[in-house]
Amino acid sequence: MTKHSRPRAWLGAALAALVTVALLPGTARADDDPERNCSAGYVALTFDDGPTAATPAYLKALRDAGVRATFFVTGAAARERPEGTRRIAAAGHHIGNHSYTHPNLVALDAAAAFAELRDTSRLVREQTGRAPRLFRPPFGSTDARTRQDAARLGMTEVIWTTDTVDWSGIPTDAVVANALAVRPGGIVLLHDGLPNTLAAIPRIVDGLAARKLCAGRIVRSAEPVQAWPGLTFHARAARW
Repeated sequence: MTKHSRPRAWLGAALAALVTVALLPGTARADDDPERNCSAGYVALTFDDGPTAATPAYLKALRDAGVRATFFVTGAAARERPEGTRRIAAAGHHIGNHSYTHPNLVALDAAAAFAELRDTSRLVREQTGRAPRLFRPPFGSTDARTRQDAARLGMTEVIWTTDTVDWSGIPTDAVVANALAVRPGGIVLLHDGLPNTLAAIPRIVDGLAARKLCAGRIVRSAEPVQAWPGLTFHARAARW
């Protein structure tokens, strides 16, 4: 499944993001489109494990579809491809923390587990000027300690309500079908860097539109949301 900032560095990252925004084409916003009917509500499209070499293509597909998403990045990938992280932020998408090395956090000792989250948040802040406010544990493996670590860093834990299973190599048709099983307010799990997932993006957006659903942002939910039997979290999709 899914698997110390300095003032000068922060300023450099912020300026880089501003320059990138100025150079990139405008990002379409579905909720600003009077032709888009969102009367059935919103769902959140999320992409784990980036940034990857394919991230620019994902950003283009999302821009062409007129929607925004949430990218849960790993610290290791962001360190390798800082331009990817900056481009995600500059395009108006949200960035979440997906740990540094994508381990099973529950299996680590307390210090190592906290460092996975802390170091990723620091790196994202250095690169974009803003620390993540959302966190997704790799594999959806979580416990009270993991949630407490996320809360210490000012993050809401986000699991998912719909797993597309795209990580398994299923064809695009199956990725689309699985994604469209989502219900209003739900959160769809997808992954960065997979050709079949990239191809699925416009079809998923079209399928949601046919149901009068729009892609939204993730907000904290006062009520618990069930990921699967025995695991709940407090996040849902809402209008950007």
